[in-house]
Amino acid sequence: MHVDKPTAVQIILAWRDNKWVVSRDAVEVGAYAYRNHAMDRVKALAAEAAANKLECYLLCRDQDGVWTERPCPRPSRRAAN
Repeated sequence: MHVDKPTAVQIILAWRDNKWVVSRDAVEVGAYAYRNHAMDRVKALAAEAAANKLECYLLCRDQDGVWTERPCPRPSRRAAN
């Protein structure tokens, strides 16, 4: 089945229960003690979405509980080569 405009990929990075949780389209894909490690996973998921030519957005919930929406990180040039 071909869809002209597929649904955007939603990636969530959220602080929950003393760890950083990463989810893609409401499915948890990892939990990390450090935000940098969680962001590495977010970047990998964003690169995967970009490789499949899908739109992507990132929802972040910091330790203070505030939610923000951001564009997904762009894949690095090194990852593209």
